[in-house]
Amino acid sequence: MLGYSYMKDNKKIGIILVIIAVAVIGAVVMFSRDGGKTEKWNGVAGTSLDIALAFHGEWIGLKDAEDKVAATSELLARAPLAESLKTTLAENVNAEVDPVACRAFTEVQSRTQIVFERDDAAQYIMQVAKGELTEGYAVIDLVGKEGQWQIENIACAQGDIAPETGEFSYTQAGTLLKQVPAPYDAKLWHLIFQDGEQVGITPLLFTEKSKCIADGKEVACDENYLFETKEVTVYGQMTETGAEVARVEVK
Repeated sequence: MLGYSYMKDNKKIGIILVIIAVAVIGAVVMFSRDGGKTEKWNGVAGTSLDIALAFHGEWIGLKDAEDKVAATSELLARAPLAESLKTTLAENVNAEVDPVACRAFTEVQSRTQIVFERDDAAQYIMQVAKGELTEGYAVIDLVGKEGQWQIENIACAQGDIAPETGEFSYTQAGTLLKQVPAPYDAKLWHLIFQDGEQVGITPLLFTEKSKCIADGKEVACDENYLFETKEVTVYGQMTETGAEVARVEVK
């Protein structure tokens, strides 16, 4: 009973620490973007999704502009973006990998995935696809104040491109967690990990083909193997809704 109680308390502490880490590190990142100074607020009225879609669509539409630099400057001047983000995008207008499309592209086929929406913050995944594949996707973060929204940050991440044989589009070490706060789905396992100053949360999608490895041997992916705060490495394929698990190994 003592061992069980200790394990249970340890799990609770681990979960609390992970949630605190997500909140604290997120606050630090938001604070450090402008060196602790308050930037000019460029928010506009509307829904967070409509504002994100409008900017994403307008930016992508500039790919064939005769004078892309001038057209981009005009868009950035009026767009509801954080000042630091405007600077970053202006500096990368002619980058090989587009800073908003998150890929070098010749075709435009966009799709959107809602990560979460709250009264004061929202996050979306937006992809510019070529057929069924994407080379990357944009994670767009918005901040809301009194009914107005501003796009705070746009980060590019690896997309669900077709991997070469034997390779995975998603490989990440981290900690397992199921008791996740909304808007995450507590019915799914999640992998919590830290990448520099950022804390990431990836929903894990297990299938009949998913394998769990312990001491070099395959075991059942059940409650005896999967438990909260367990440190593992996950290999799989990244999709719009999470990582489809191919293999889980003890970290």
